[in-house]
Amino acid sequence: MTVIALPRTALESLGREVRAASWFAALGEPLTAGERAEAVAYADAFGLGPLGIAQARDWPEAERLLMIPDGQSGWWEREETQRKALLAKAEARYPERALWTALTELTTEAGDLVHGKAAGAAARLGLAAPASVHVAAGAASQAVYQLAVTRLAGEESPLFENKFRLFAAGRWPLGIVGSTLFVF
Repeated sequence: MTVIALPRTALESLGREVRAASWFAALGEPLTAGERAEAVAYADAFGLGPLGIAQARDWPEAERLLMIPDGQSGWWEREETQRKALLAKAEARYPERALWTALTELTTEAGDLVHGKAAGAAARLGLAAPASVHVAAGAASQAVYQLAVTRLAGEESPLFENKFRLFAAGRWPLGIVGSTLFVF
């Protein structure tokens, strides 16, 4: 396969999306119809059959949901399988050093931004364990990375596109417990 130069405009566009997103701004608020539809689309992209959508109302509830053992229904493995396949395609398309430098720069910038936004949401709502701010920021940074890899692979991924849109709308998709996707 021919190696081509990184599409800087696509990465710059994603960087603008990251900076414009409402990271964690809607935590604790009722889901809007649009957010619920986005959550359904994200849940459907897992291919696990119909999943219910439920909302964590506060940080302690989100923390409790994240700590349920074996409650994740394989969703993380499905994301990882798709991420690895997309990354292999991106690695085949672009020079390794340029790819990893671009991904590192983007996720470092996003990580700094989302950590501050998560800390602000934790202060606004209260009752968040300090470690939860780091977990939330890490999850958001991972969503940026997954979407960047998707776009650099030249593919579409409803799984990663919908996940990013939930974060961009100020939500935190916590994961699947049993047959329910939980969103904070």
